[in-house]
Amino acid sequence: MRRILSDLKTHLKSNFEWSKDGEIMLLLAVLIFVNYHFELEEKLLSNLDPWLYLGYFHLLYPAVYYATVWIKCRSKITAKFTSLSALYILALSVSSGFIFYKTWFADYPVYEEYYLRNIAANAQGSIIIFLVLVLVYFGIERRQLPNFYGFSLKHNFKPYLILILFMAPLIVGATSLPGFLDTYPSLKVWKYDEVFGMTHTQMASLFELVYLSDFIRVEALFRGALVIGLARFLGKDTIITMAALYCVLHFNKPLGETISSFFGGYLLGTIAYYQQNIVGGCIVHVGIAGLMDLVAAIAWSMM
Repeated sequence: MRRILSDLKTHLKSNFEWSKDGEIMLLLAVLIFVNYHFELEEKLLSNLDPWLYLGYFHLLYPAVYYATVWIKCRSKITAKFTSLSALYILALSVSSGFIFYKTWFADYPVYEEYYLRNIAANAQGSIIIFLVLVLVYFGIERRQLPNFYGFSLKHNFKPYLILILFMAPLIVGATSLPGFLDTYPSLKVWKYDEVFGMTHTQMASLFELVYLSDFIRVEALFRGALVIGLARFLGKDTIITMAALYCVLHFNKPLGETISSFFGGYLLGTIAYYQQNIVGGCIVHVGIAGLMDLVAAIAWSMM
């Protein structure tokens, strides 16, 4: 824990600039206000048109990411950085906007269809992201990176477990916030019939396994590819440019979670950059997400 705090302090002293970082945070504040005040993303995507989904994310993510790169470190932009980062952003846009799977299970009974769609919604993102990362790493980046985007077990992971314990009471307190119990747990299995011969407990367990594994995909892309993978081009500036994009990723979440995601992403990005490791971040992300679903499920059971 001491090293994490030391790295964060060192980074803020050496890299934080009110003129540039403040401009990025102002941009995010405007985007957050527009999205939540006008319910922009919700209204745009309410008709479930799969091509509109793809188009929306293909515009939003590159615009936000390259705007923050331009603000923070425009002099560091090179052709190779642009082409490599474009592959990562494209993978994110496709994985976020790909909803064609919603028609794959139309022949199943309603509850089976709904359950399979929720499983596919989380599994497809991991498939797309890891397919791209594996191809890029072994095809282009293997000689540039000491390991696969920061996946290394040569590390002390005890501080990350402490972070999860620190977050536990905050998550319990979040159950009283507007929208939290509407969003979590991610799949409220008790509202639906049992499917495929599984009990509700088995249904929830399988879903949580797929759902939580998706957060490893998030860490691999955001902290692995966008921070560690692009550090040789942007240096420490990869942290805030990644955190800004990570914040926008949460536009479909409760407002408090979206705002906190910027600071959480900034912290995890700092850890990834200075320690060249994302396994600790995976532990924190999966642990907190699992706690959020567990605490919310308990709160629902007490209502």
